[in-house]
Amino acid sequence: MIRVKMRLPCLCLGLWLLTAPLLVQGLDSPMLTHGAAATAHPLATQAADDVYRRGGNSVDAAVAASLVLSVVEPTMSGLGGRAQAIVRLESGEFVGYNGMTEIPKDFTPTADMPSSGYTTVATPGLVALLWALHQGHGKLPFAELVQPAMRYAQEGFVLLPGEAARHQSKLESLRADKGMSAHFLSYQDDKQGVATAAGARLVQPVLAKTLAAIASGGTDAFYRGDIARLIGADMRSNGGFVTEQDLADYKVLPGRYISFPYRDLMIHTLAAPAGGGIVARALTILNLYDVAALSDSSWAVLVSQALALSLDAVSTDYEERDLAKLSDPQWARDASQAIRLPQLKQLSQRPVLSDQLASATDWIGTPAAHTSHFVTADCSGQTVSLTQTIGPVFGANVATPELGFAYAATMGGYLRTGKQIPGDRPRTSIAPVIITRNNQLVAALGAAGGIRIPSAIVQTISRYVDQGKSLSEALAAPRVHPKNIIDENNQRIVTLDAFDAEMTAGGWSQEQLKAWTAAGFKVKEIDSHASFGRVHALALGDAELAGAADPDWEGSATQPANCRISD
Repeated sequence: MIRVKMRLPCLCLGLWLLTAPLLVQGLDSPMLTHGAAATAHPLATQAADDVYRRGGNSVDAAVAASLVLSVVEPTMSGLGGRAQAIVRLESGEFVGYNGMTEIPKDFTPTADMPSSGYTTVATPGLVALLWALHQGHGKLPFAELVQPAMRYAQEGFVLLPGEAARHQSKLESLRADKGMSAHFLSYQDDKQGVATAAGARLVQPVLAKTLAAIASGGTDAFYRGDIARLIGADMRSNGGFVTEQDLADYKVLPGRYISFPYRDLMIHTLAAPAGGGIVARALTILNLYDVAALSDSSWAVLVSQALALSLDAVSTDYEERDLAKLSDPQWARDASQAIRLPQLKQLSQRPVLSDQLASATDWIGTPAAHTSHFVTADCSGQTVSLTQTIGPVFGANVATPELGFAYAATMGGYLRTGKQIPGDRPRTSIAPVIITRNNQLVAALGAAGGIRIPSAIVQTISRYVDQGKSLSEALAAPRVHPKNIIDENNQRIVTLDAFDAEMTAGGWSQEQLKAWTAAGFKVKEIDSHASFGRVHALALGDAELAGAADPDWEGSATQPANCRISD
């Protein structure tokens, strides 16, 4: 009997028992799974695994997982949001998908743009991306892949502590908007509405109807049918810019994927408007060093400075028109001249123990960042690395009452960097990655967490490749991030001698902090939960596909798939 291994922090144990009846359905099937997944929520992971057991491929699993995440983590992503994906096909070819939100044709910026509200909403891209991905490479009927999300929306699901904390953190914003309050608040004992608590069930019947329409009508239902008319009417009534024509005209664009060498591997990711260019620059710098020979303290200093230089390069090469520049060894050699690398001794490492992981109370007051990433792969080698988001927690904090999902924040104060002109798809830190060796799959990963997405990805890759850690160890190891400041002109100022250090359970030790300080670095201690990116990844080794979920979140991975066994 094959069972799915759900890798959960101890914070979820009690809620896991509550949720278990929903998760174990179909696990007694005698058919061995032929694919793997790692996602930000156990129910999304389960949906992917169930797809494999029904004979679906990694694209089918990705569509199902994405839609479930849109239901069970509405603070992080959803139908009103944006996404980027990179796909390795069975043939070994790569395809990129740009499903970012697009600035409407009638958008007119003002001097004082808000960070939330209807005026920040751009044309959503997630549904179009999932449809295009499925039409190009899916196997099972699209309508079948929508069913798990519909079920959790209609019947409800148990809210995990992290998601519940994020709902609570936005209580006043939820109360302020008619659609948000109708979809996400309970009015049983409070006329103002209360947020759903951890362990309680969140039911979203309106969202279930929207998903049912998409299941039957596909992308046309969202962009040209009744859903589009409802979006357009809601925008007109509330000062928003998105029109029915914007929706009808929306198209998924090819993702600008780049491939570059790192050690004996090839890294494949997406450039602007995605954030893979930062990953490419940082790894190209690291490729100049014998990273494996460094102590962990010196490694952290090197990584922080490589990331700082890469982030700084974004401000001068915002559009990244010349993709070859992103992994140019000469640029890396020139940039690395500024790096100061003290030889710090190896210090003892604190193991990450199960009783050190987050508890339910750790989430209180720390609605960490935003965005959701997942990976799926099947035994053919077809792999999907996909990141989806609505921006900050609950996005623009507005929702159409008849539809059930929050819209992403795109224009105005949130994504304020760069040109905000009609037709533009503003830049993001999203950076899904696939790694190969001799054109064979090695690993796939990505992250959530705003500007720290590329940072988390680079560190995970270096831990896995250079330090020889297992995928789970690489995800659990502590991280750093270069200190960055936004000036009065909204420009990012990056310094090489200052960085933030993760000081949560299993993080850096005080001994290491003292060593960095003695070497002349300014180190800020950050002990906020889930503040250094959340990575979900999988790897292929010895014909076994195995996933790993970031221990600083509430995600999970499927049981490893044995790719030697034919189903």
